[in-house]
Amino acid sequence: MKNSFCDWDGKISSVIFLPQCNMRCPFCQNWNLVENYHDFEDIEWQIIKNYLVENKDFVDGFVITGGEPFLSDFLFDIVREVKNIPISVKIDTNGTFPEKLKYLIENSLIDFVAMDVKSSFDTDAYSKATGIKITEDMLGRIIKSVETLMKSNIDYEFRTTIVPAIHSIEQIKNIANFLKGAKKYVLQQYRSTGVKDGFDGGKLTFEEMVDIKKEIESFFEQCIIRYYGKDA
Repeated sequence: MKNSFCDWDGKISSVIFLPQCNMRCPFCQNWNLVENYHDFEDIEWQIIKNYLVENKDFVDGFVITGGEPFLSDFLFDIVREVKNIPISVKIDTNGTFPEKLKYLIENSLIDFVAMDVKSSFDTDAYSKATGIKITEDMLGRIIKSVETLMKSNIDYEFRTTIVPAIHSIEQIKNIANFLKGAKKYVLQQYRSTGVKDGFDGGKLTFEEMVDIKKEIESFFEQCIIRYYGKDA
């Protein structure tokens, strides 16, 4: 995606979608890229890099999303090349690779991290939200990523897509309590467009999301609702 105005708040960004993921969230809108990535045409990296170099005065940031970007062997090479242009880099992640995340932060190779928090921090809830068996070890790695971001000086946001069929309001409050003190927490509206097998997760109204926000916003430096592209 050459130009995006909604993938990095306040920036005009270019976005690449990397295949593969270690989760199978039933509400994922990129599931086809994850499960059938061989059906998609590859774009040569040099073409992408040339575009960034030619438009570096226009493009403020480069967003790497997926899938789960940390599964790609070439991720670090891409990040270094983009930073050398120079253009700022944002990564979207599910938090299951804390060591790689820490490496990028400590070596000043990324500028922003958006980490999805899928559910409250217990294995049963996380398994339901991710469509896989979440072990204590994997949950521990996710928690380590949370701690790494909160202890760092990097800009970041935690975000939860609220799916009424999966999440209770009490679970959202538990997430907020666990993340208390974070720089930014985003409550995202679930949209059924493009999900696998027509999964119907239900939908909260904007007013219902505002009510949730009011109960937890004091926990964070910033708490926002992301509702059909409208922040509040």
